[in-house]
Amino acid sequence: MKTLLFLLCAFAGSAFGQLAWDNPEQTFNSKPQDESVVAKYRFTNKGKETIKIQNVATSCGCTTAALTKTEYAPGESGEIEAKFTFAGRTGRQEKAITVTTSAAPQQPTILRLYVNIEEPVKIQPQVVYWRVGDQPDPKTIHIEVADDSPAKIASVQSDNPAVKVQLTEVKPGKEYEVQVTPASVTQPGAATVLIRTDYPRDNPQTKYVYVRIR
Repeated sequence: MKTLLFLLCAFAGSAFGQLAWDNPEQTFNSKPQDESVVAKYRFTNKGKETIKIQNVATSCGCTTAALTKTEYAPGESGEIEAKFTFAGRTGRQEKAITVTTSAAPQQPTILRLYVNIEEPVKIQPQVVYWRVGDQPDPKTIHIEVADDSPAKIASVQSDNPAVKVQLTEVKPGKEYEVQVTPASVTQPGAATVLIRTDYPRDNPQTKYVYVRIR
């Protein structure tokens, strides 16, 4: 269905002198240490008149877009280069580049950029809980650092003194366990476990695990 819609849009664009795009949606799988990705969106003027690109706008300040010139004669091709800078982001990222042309100023083209950035530090589970009246037995949080990630675990703390945490290194620099133990589960309570990393260097991440007694 997506392929059919794309073909219909491409045909309509050519009929009205719009630009035809080779690959308007692009996906990258990246690691945090890559720091950025560059996507190149190639296009061709399929119409009979010169087309001017009037504006290229990105959906956020972390993404920039550039092209070498703005006017393209019939049959001429060009390219918009978009760069997305991670700045500490991880997980799936979705960015948009809006291109407005003289051929259809009220119908801009939306280019899509998808980036899956590997999590340098994975934590399971992200919530631990006890029921009121349970035994206050310790529960375990597992921390795993990706093999090629430079991240390290700097510290683990509880923001509630009634909930104790103990960090154990299972595999040097790569696997850890955190024992979480409440002093009492006789009444409802809560805490947050702060797992601080040293990566990225200019903006180290802090991960959170939530403790609930209910």
